[in-house]
Amino acid sequence: MSKQINRVGLLAALVMFLSIFNIAEAEGQRRFRFENLPQYDDKDYHFGFSLGFNKMDFALRPIDNLHNTQMAGNSIDEFDTLKSVLTRAEYGFHIGIVSNLRLADQWDLRFIPTLSFGDRNIIYRGVRDGNSVTRTQPIESTFIDLPLHLKYKSIRMTNTRAYVIGGIKYSYDLASVEDKEDFEEVVLATIGRNDFFYELGVGFEHYFYFFKFSTEIKASFGLRDMLSRENSMFTNSIDRLNSKIIMISFMFE
Repeated sequence: MSKQINRVGLLAALVMFLSIFNIAEAEGQRRFRFENLPQYDDKDYHFGFSLGFNKMDFALRPIDNLHNTQMAGNSIDEFDTLKSVLTRAEYGFHIGIVSNLRLADQWDLRFIPTLSFGDRNIIYRGVRDGNSVTRTQPIESTFIDLPLHLKYKSIRMTNTRAYVIGGIKYSYDLASVEDKEDFEEVVLATIGRNDFFYELGVGFEHYFYFFKFSTEIKASFGLRDMLSRENSMFTNSIDRLNSKIIMISFMFE
């Protein structure tokens, strides 16, 4: 008897759920049967702004014989033996200006100059006098980003559409200490100012009554080895150091 009651209750709950779902769907169709900004995508170009947060990191490849790395021309004798070189990502934020050129019904060309702020860390772990020692080199970055993207948009579904982007980016790091000679503290490693990236991303757009709002996630992969070679244990232990950045942006156009 209790099993039958449970089945009846489950069936009633399912019917109620489907009824509520149908009512909500009908209400949604009633409210959104008209397109906002119906002529928006017919414009040859439009502008806007973006803001968001990012996660900056490095793709680090240590040398094969890391444990045999010797100190050379460096007065910092932190380690007898260097065991590992790692990276640690940090979160930052960015702001930018959106410039969009319409190429075809579903193709756009985008140029979004952006100012990005963030930090990254290179972590050295080794042994000195039989004790484990860890030294961290923070890398502060303030990038002027100049990305150029090709954007492919899906068919518009009333007031929503999805899109994918791909392209290249040039970045100039205003905070790089590559050319500085006077440091307030010991610097184990530095990176260059100029970098080039290829970028891939996806996003969703929603058309409101007065503007279009987009949410986008994008991955940037650096093409250059960014490490400044200084003939020290801290640079000789790294075979290659490339930038790696994830960006989540919110755009108002």
